[in-house]
Amino acid sequence: MDEKKSVEEYMAELRDIVTLEMSLCRQEKLSKAYADYTYVPKEPPQYRNRASLGMISLSVTWVLFDIFAFFSKNTKVGVGASIFTVALIIFFIVLQMRGARAYQKLLKEYEEYRHAYEQVKLLEEPNQRTRRALECLYEKSAVYERYQNLNAVCAIQDYLESGRASAIYGPESVYRLYDKESQKGNVPDKKREIESGIHSVEQIAGYCKEIECLLDEIEKRNGIQK
Repeated sequence: MDEKKSVEEYMAELRDIVTLEMSLCRQEKLSKAYADYTYVPKEPPQYRNRASLGMISLSVTWVLFDIFAFFSKNTKVGVGASIFTVALIIFFIVLQMRGARAYQKLLKEYEEYRHAYEQVKLLEEPNQRTRRALECLYEKSAVYERYQNLNAVCAIQDYLESGRASAIYGPESVYRLYDKESQKGNVPDKKREIESGIHSVEQIAGYCKEIECLLDEIEKRNGIQK
């Protein structure tokens, strides 16, 4: 820690750190909300028209029965075979239609899942970039390692901005105040307060662009390499 840093310099560092910590928390909540779309999508197997094979087999059977009835001069056998075969053909047609509809529904669900998967995957790069930027800011900052988390930096920033603490070092430092408040259970849980703000996968692409713009600004201001 650089003990020569002023309160103003320390608060300037905190602003970017708090911003990135809150952004990272939103990203994690969003990723958790869409965790069902993180598995690699598998395309459903090609639909096989088994009903048509059944109808072809029955048609052959029908012809054989008709030939048998013709040579045996037994019209009842021919008529019965014809009725039975027609009934089965209708049954197979119904099965074919139901199978085709089920496959189309499965294919639609696959396409919807694949689209959602591609959108959720967009979060990976901004998330990694946010973590790298945070790591760099913490290394350059005067924030002790044990306080390098969302709740701590938000509380410390609030104490300094509200005037509850005015020093970074010494017995009356902002860290001492944070420790006292933490022991009493008075430090707000920011993770519970932060919402992702995304209600549809269609919003993710735009959200990722916002994160990238924010990172560009913070990285440029702090001299961080992408």
